[in-house]
Amino acid sequence: MATLNLNLAFICLHILAVCQAQHVKVELEVTGFLGSQAILRCQFVDPDESLKVTQVSWMKDSAGTKVNLAVYNPEYGTHYAPAYEGRIQFRQVSLRDATLVIGQLEMGDDGIYSCEFATYPDGNQEAATNLTILVEPVNSGKALLVKAGPAEVPLAVCTSANGKPAASITWKRDVAGNVSTTQTKNTDGTITVKSHFTAVPSGMLDGETVTCEVTQRTLEQAASIPIALSVQYSPIVTIEGYDGNWYLKREHASLTCNVKANPAATEYKWLMNGGPVPDSVEVKGHQLTVTEVTYDFNGTITCEAVNSIGEGHDKMDIIVRESPMESGSTTGAIVGGIIAAIVILTVLVTAVLIFKNQRKNVTAEDDEFEPPNYKPPPPKPTSTELSKIEKTEVDKMESVPLNTTYFETSGEDDNGMTLTQYYDEPGAGSDLKSPNDSAPGEYLEQENPIYNDFSAPEDQHRQSQEFVSKGMYV
Repeated sequence: MATLNLNLAFICLHILAVCQAQHVKVELEVTGFLGSQAILRCQFVDPDESLKVTQVSWMKDSAGTKVNLAVYNPEYGTHYAPAYEGRIQFRQVSLRDATLVIGQLEMGDDGIYSCEFATYPDGNQEAATNLTILVEPVNSGKALLVKAGPAEVPLAVCTSANGKPAASITWKRDVAGNVSTTQTKNTDGTITVKSHFTAVPSGMLDGETVTCEVTQRTLEQAASIPIALSVQYSPIVTIEGYDGNWYLKREHASLTCNVKANPAATEYKWLMNGGPVPDSVEVKGHQLTVTEVTYDFNGTITCEAVNSIGEGHDKMDIIVRESPMESGSTTGAIVGGIIAAIVILTVLVTAVLIFKNQRKNVTAEDDEFEPPNYKPPPPKPTSTELSKIEKTEVDKMESVPLNTTYFETSGEDDNGMTLTQYYDEPGAGSDLKSPNDSAPGEYLEQENPIYNDFSAPEDQHRQSQEFVSKGMYV
């Protein structure tokens, strides 16, 4: 709120200076680093020299009240405020250039400064400059030591202390959690920013890295601070080393008790079926070694680990065999299976390639010899060709000899009906005989052989002594 009020006051002073003192030129804002120097430029611009300047001075607006810092009068000389003695001075003593140099900047130097010219006959004219002191913050980050539990707590904190203006803090992480940020304004005007990363603590988060990044006006690039989380939890135990091939009189069979814990485990304990381990066992912390395997090791081996947070354990079931497993047969079976798989895969790949190649060749041959899908229509004959075709057909029809049909009565049947026979006279060059030159029925057999299958019995025909056309039998 105080910063906002200062900015509003500065804007008002600037507007007033523009309206009332067009001859006074200053920089609206000047920044300086703590411990360095700042230059407040101020010049009186009057090309026509229509005004007479009698005095120049600088004042600082402190809590709504202006305090004189430096004054130059041609008659009385130069005067500086005792609080600033030795830290401020005019760059050059002049009634036209009142530029002020402030050295060894302090946090109290932050504020609004007014440059004023006393003129005749227009009176005093002034303009204001806002001096901002920049302070580079001190950035740090650390993990907060917590115990594993069900509630969400802060696991890491990132701090940007004693900076101006206030820094901005963001987090980069691969674990789920939340962020909370607070700001504190110090008595010297600097600001301290703190950001906490919170999550539900568990053994899985121990050792995970989160990164806080700090950005601030004085920093050329963001400050990146990695933080390794530290969560205390009871031991997580796993037993390793059992190969399933513990047999009688085997020597130097061993097991390892692997433990993850924060803090580290301080005590290890081995049990056999819930009781002490056999005498043939050598225990060195997390390592157990059996000098010679006996049936006493049939059962369950347990490893317990303890730290300041709690205890953890793991169990391993052991089977003691009479004789060792034949590793060669097992190895041979595995190798044989691998070889068989490779052979089968090779055959399948070869078959697929051959099939694809054949399909490609067949497709190419079909495309080469297959007739086109489009069949052009036959050419239409011309009028001359049509005339020739019609003339040829007519000639063929005229060349066929016409047959003359004969009618011949051969008597009456039993009911008194007259029987009639039909004959066609063969054309010239025909091998058929005339009905008069052939025996009864012989002509028809030559002209229509199909009727032979329907011929009446010879003796019946002779008995009837009558000629009947074979077409009647159909």
